[in-house]
Amino acid sequence: MKEKFNGLKPEAKLGGMPEPRGLNFYDNDSNLDFLIRFYVSQEEYKRALPLLSNLGAVAGGELDDLSREADRHPPELNHFNKYGERVDHVNYHPAYQQMEEIGYSQFGLVAMSHQPGVMGWPTRFSRLLKYSFWYLFAQSEFGLCCPMSMTDSAARVIDQFAAPEIKKSFLPRLTSTDMSQLWTAAQFMTEKQGGSDVGENTLVAKKAGDQWELWGDKWFCSNVSADVALVLARPEGAGKGTKGLAMFLVPNKLENGERNRYRINRLKDKLGTKDMASGEVSFEGAKGYVIGNIDNGFKQMMSMVNSSRLSNAVRSAAMMRRSYLEALFTARGRKAFGHALVQLPLMRENIFEILLDTEAAASMIFYTADVFDKSDSGNEEYKVILRILTPLLKGYICKRARYITAEAMEIRGGNGYIEEWVNPKLVRDAHLGSIWEGTTNIVALDVLRAINKDHAGNAFMKDFEKRLSGLNNVFVRRAAKLCLMKAEKLQKQFDSIALEQTLEHEISAKRVMNYMYHICASSLLLQEADYQISKNGGYRKLFVFMHYFQRYVQSSTETSIFDRSLDKWLEPIIDWGDIPSGAVNELLDELETCILKSCV
Repeated sequence: MKEKFNGLKPEAKLGGMPEPRGLNFYDNDSNLDFLIRFYVSQEEYKRALPLLSNLGAVAGGELDDLSREADRHPPELNHFNKYGERVDHVNYHPAYQQMEEIGYSQFGLVAMSHQPGVMGWPTRFSRLLKYSFWYLFAQSEFGLCCPMSMTDSAARVIDQFAAPEIKKSFLPRLTSTDMSQLWTAAQFMTEKQGGSDVGENTLVAKKAGDQWELWGDKWFCSNVSADVALVLARPEGAGKGTKGLAMFLVPNKLENGERNRYRINRLKDKLGTKDMASGEVSFEGAKGYVIGNIDNGFKQMMSMVNSSRLSNAVRSAAMMRRSYLEALFTARGRKAFGHALVQLPLMRENIFEILLDTEAAASMIFYTADVFDKSDSGNEEYKVILRILTPLLKGYICKRARYITAEAMEIRGGNGYIEEWVNPKLVRDAHLGSIWEGTTNIVALDVLRAINKDHAGNAFMKDFEKRLSGLNNVFVRRAAKLCLMKAEKLQKQFDSIALEQTLEHEISAKRVMNYMYHICASSLLLQEADYQISKNGGYRKLFVFMHYFQRYVQSSTETSIFDRSLDKWLEPIIDWGDIPSGAVNELLDELETCILKSCV
């Protein structure tokens, strides 16, 4: 499955300093196209194809230009208008406003999973198709994805938990594709003393007649100019910890048009996502509406956070894909020491490593989106699987994106460090993913919590074994045996954690999380390989699995660091008895050819 790139020759176009600007990010992503074919019906695929291609063209051109322009012109906060009245108005650059038009209105990236009719689609978009669009959008613009994700999640929470009158008042505006009607949302959760320890939050909610007033401060409020914020506050007299927190919907303006009683003190000067406003807020008796059960605010907020974690992983995976494109175009178009960079062995190793991580991440996010769809349909088994997959993806993919974006920067060399190129922006934005919605330590501990309290480890293993038991191709089945053998120690670990979460378990939490990710990704690559072989006889996915499994799952004590050949450790797969040895070599040669076509 060769990357097409529509015949572009960047070295000829750009004098030896190539980049994939103007590329259609969908038409030239054979792996994304493969995954959509794998998961959706042929009818849905044909209907979605022109829409995805349209966004792919916008993302590779107009959106990319707007994103870089908005990044250079961060928003500004005006506390007062010319009459001296307090307004706390955030001014955004026109490029950011045009991106909002593309995201919210033209492609309906928020509305698409809440109502039919977006882009002429007859039903609501499935999460799997929805995140296909987000995956393309985020390859050029990460910052705006945060407000869009929070608006999407807030609409979901309001729909699930809010009273009918609140749904009627707020949902139509939050899911609108008309920019004159649209409201955006935020979640204000973090406080100075709390951080990840939300149970330490002190923002207080006081009952005033038949309404609630909020008093106190929130320290990190992204999309601070949102029309609606979901806020965690502690009602007077409520207990300590997260159990004492309630969720309130706090509008920016009241029914009479007046500003609600909270101040934006300042905007944050952030490392990345510079085009999107994050700020510090003081509540001074702001009116809030209780959402759901007043004793269940934290759990309701976590349902929003879990949805946001998957969205975060999708965005990080998208930046990995963009980094792969940048690195590949650079390596193909630049020459050093008399050769194209991609012909040099170490450079080829760099590119291939990025490809492996990028494709594994794509497999994980789209599988999880499919699980989310099944969970939404009421399948209790998939709800438990989703419970552990969302922190798993958030913990690994968002952290790995930091490494991949940095590697792509280094491949471009000195130019990669210059702000006129996209690499610095990718590196800066990638660091956000592993911090927001829970740092890596927090989500690794959440993985343990899911195993200990929700028995999600058993559900994970059952799903893993079911996936590998349904394979058909003889070579893929033999590879699956290796996967199953390597997963055995996970089950023992799960059994131990389920009995009691100990200090030793916490120390190893990140290692457990990472190993679970690699095992799961390996099984998905095998499932995709089985599908590919059955459809067109292609072995590319099997080859990707072989290298991914060797690199991330196979113990370093079993494979020499100087030996990257597949022959030795793959004997359980390629020792085919009565099949002539030449067939083995022929297969391996075909696999090698397949993968190199993606890099050269």
